[in-house]
Amino acid sequence: MKIGIITFGDGRQRVTEAATKDCLRFQKNLADFLKEKGHEVVPATVVVWNHETVNSQCAKLIKAGVQAVVFNFAIWSYPDLTAQAAIRFAPSVPIMLYGVLNPSYPGWVAYFASAGSMAEIGRPFSRALGDLADPRVGAAFDQWLHDANPQGRQKGIAAADALHGMRYGRFDGPSMGMYTGHVDESQWMRQFGVHVVHRGQLWLWELAKKIDAKRVNAGLEWLGDVCKEIKFDGRKLTPGPNGTLARQVRLYLAMKDFCRDEGIDFCGLTGQLDMTEIPEMCIADIPEALLNDTADWEQPKKKPLICATECDSNGALTMQLMHLISGTPVLFADMRHYFVEHDVYDLVNSGQHAPWFSRRSKDYKKNWGEVTLYPAVDFYFNAGGASVQFYAQPAELITLGRITRKKGDFQMHLVRASVPDIGHDVMETLAKQTTYTWPHMFVRFNCPPEMIGQHYVSNHIHGIFGDHVAALSAACERLGMEVTVLA
Repeated sequence: MKIGIITFGDGRQRVTEAATKDCLRFQKNLADFLKEKGHEVVPATVVVWNHETVNSQCAKLIKAGVQAVVFNFAIWSYPDLTAQAAIRFAPSVPIMLYGVLNPSYPGWVAYFASAGSMAEIGRPFSRALGDLADPRVGAAFDQWLHDANPQGRQKGIAAADALHGMRYGRFDGPSMGMYTGHVDESQWMRQFGVHVVHRGQLWLWELAKKIDAKRVNAGLEWLGDVCKEIKFDGRKLTPGPNGTLARQVRLYLAMKDFCRDEGIDFCGLTGQLDMTEIPEMCIADIPEALLNDTADWEQPKKKPLICATECDSNGALTMQLMHLISGTPVLFADMRHYFVEHDVYDLVNSGQHAPWFSRRSKDYKKNWGEVTLYPAVDFYFNAGGASVQFYAQPAELITLGRITRKKGDFQMHLVRASVPDIGHDVMETLAKQTTYTWPHMFVRFNCPPEMIGQHYVSNHIHGIFGDHVAALSAACERLGMEVTVLA
């Protein structure tokens, strides 16, 4: 990566000139540090101290095609110089503020004052403070260099741009009082270029009644063939063309058809409440799992149609952005419970995990072969149907996150995690302590659970495998969102 360095000085020319030798020494140390990591470095040739030096040195770096910039603070500098420099670089160019270890001069004062200026003008930036030999400082730079990767960021920018012109199906509204699921249609159109198409669940239910019986029977046969087991109980989960599982198949096909006919790119379904409270209807676990998955009986290889339960529209937006980046299904789960003794969080939600997560195989039969369909839980649901139960396959790295709003402004929280192999017996034991008949992913966050508890602001969380922080950060910055990376 090609990285620029600008070192800032005092707005009084005589002060900067007196400290220039010291400043450039620190700049060289930083340049050598970055070169040792394999990067090409383009340093400023003078210490900037006024508008002319800001303009000339920024122009030099921009002409050289730098892909990221470090703002270097060794002495006191005027914070407005930082702001003037920042706005000259395109938003796609990541900026790191670095305060060197130099107690003889108030460089850290300049660092903190400049951080405030960057926050005031809304320019995203990263931070490192201290000696380059300090492992914590090195780790901060390593993380920034990783997340500033231009290839990853470009993928995120492309995903953000792809949202423009899409249509979101809002099937009723956010359920059970979740403010984080609310959506302002005008704000979405203005900020993301996404149009919200509203239809009620009753409309979908009426469409479901009209689905051809042959398509429904084909779905029932397919589920019977691919699932590990279907635990019909003759009450909540019943077989046959008029059974509760058939209702779920009908609803799935109705949603699939409607989204196709209306050009809907992603959607949210209320599910709870209404449908789940009326015994003549059904729970939406099967439709949601199938929509988010990579296969059904009519399309052995299908593109996931992102669907968020409880009509969590900001969850759906998070998922769609993640899907555009990864091309895979996206996790939708509740932050259900942290098991201290195993240091894992149980991410579970009724039906929402696509069966793809069980094995992550291109062969849908392997994925669905891990699935057991259980009767709807009486405690939560009056309506019948099947819940989709399985355990997510272990993974070294998953990027989890969530879009919410703070005082009307969108923000994204991101955290890296793993899906550790804790063994089937342990997963069985833990799952029976939450809701056993739902799908489970046991994750280990790359930060203390206390940090999640203090900073994370939604009961829902979403994720894709691999490290996608660079892409998601760039996408959110492109869309005008503040990004907080917890780990």
